[in-house]
Amino acid sequence: MPNEEQTRVPGNLTRRLLNRLAESVHAARDRTPSELLLAAEVHLERVRAAHKRDCLVNYRLAAAMLNVMQTVVADWAALPPSSQPWLLGAMNYFVEYDDEEPDLKSPIGFEDDAEVLNACLRLAGRDGLCLNTEDYDDV
Repeated sequence: MPNEEQTRVPGNLTRRLLNRLAESVHAARDRTPSELLLAAEVHLERVRAAHKRDCLVNYRLAAAMLNVMQTVVADWAALPPSSQPWLLGAMNYFVEYDDEEPDLKSPIGFEDDAEVLNACLRLAGRDGLCLNTEDYDDV
């Protein structure tokens, strides 16, 4: 029987968003943190190109999220093991185009990604890395 630490899930997410995150965790189960970080870097380049075409695409928030992911991956071994699958899922969620709010088609396209990442950071005890999306509202 799993202990409480093994069954903890990220809090403060809607049921729908938690389900989407759980799908991302499942999809990321065979990927390494480094692989997902590379995918996130590639995604950020697409975001940069989209931002050049449409200034409403929130490149600054996406770049801040990538910076947080880089910090998390650099400290991966020190993270609670029970939080690691959730953080992999958050990274995978970031690189998905068809998440709750389309990343490249909406000025709030990365707010759901930030919400997911923040929930996973809190679960890992890395609250200090959480992002306030309002700090990145340029529109």
